[in-house]
Amino acid sequence: MDAVLAVDFGATNLRAALVRRDGTLAFHRQTATGARDGVVAVVERIVRLVDEVAADAGVDRAIPVGVVAPGPLEPATGVVLFAPNLVGWQRVPLRRMLEERLGRRVVLGNDGNGAALGEALFGAAKGCRHLVHLMLGTGVGGGVIAHGQLIEGVRGLGTEVGHVPVDPTGPRCHCGGVGCVEAYIGGWALARDGEALRNSGRSERLRELAGDGPVTAAHVVEAARAGDAGARAILEQAARALAVGLAGLVNVFDPEMIVIGGGVARAGELLLDPLRRWLPVYAIHYIVEHTELRLSALGDDTGLYGAAARAFLASEHAGAEIRLP
Repeated sequence: MDAVLAVDFGATNLRAALVRRDGTLAFHRQTATGARDGVVAVVERIVRLVDEVAADAGVDRAIPVGVVAPGPLEPATGVVLFAPNLVGWQRVPLRRMLEERLGRRVVLGNDGNGAALGEALFGAAKGCRHLVHLMLGTGVGGGVIAHGQLIEGVRGLGTEVGHVPVDPTGPRCHCGGVGCVEAYIGGWALARDGEALRNSGRSERLRELAGDGPVTAAHVVEAARAGDAGARAILEQAARALAVGLAGLVNVFDPEMIVIGGGVARAGELLLDPLRRWLPVYAIHYIVEHTELRLSALGDDTGLYGAAARAFLASEHAGAEIRLP
């Protein structure tokens, strides 16, 4: 199988493309997720995108579709159990719904786990067999690969790294938990803290950037780049919380590499600099000193490459755990 159809199902956008084994990505299509319209409407949008890409690429029904979606979800059953940042997404049989409408085999996986596979096959971690990957977007996802095998747990629900608690007295997370990594560094959390800062009157820069509209994570990053002390403090706090969560993963898995991706990672050194300072404070020195920290090489296409990687690997190891070649 030389190519697969790939779908990146995010809380904000839906993306689809044809991805070849050599990493070539073609016939890219994108539309807004429109999650508030309900499950059926979102599924119809995914189907339309896939059909359009398949028609553009001229591929037949034998070409499968790899889909990465927010979770927790069960890859074996194809059911999205709960998506914290999507309204109404509870126990949705997404794989069955897509297969019935598309007439194609669909391979479904968690977006964070898929991103780890994508980086290991096509991106910054190519060839790496011990990897921790984090996707910092609206929410926080991630995946762990150990000895070349994707760690998913008994039901495929494992490595919800964004929902590792780092502060028992911290803010409530969208997952219902308290003090999760996502509750500090998810896009919605940065926007929450930025809104509070703007409303306090202590950030003229944020007030100028957001105007009468809501403050976004992008506004916080832009204000921090402009030297706004309050915005920089928000990113410092977020990076410290992320360092606590990552330290636990580093201490457990002893990874060769940590790769950070997603929209929030566009903050670059504003995020990485405090992360590098705080990570050694919490992680075991003899482990973390040998762990390389990198930004994703796949950018906005990480989800598409992750979906493709999952489909390729599932075709090679049918019924088995997902393992790198």
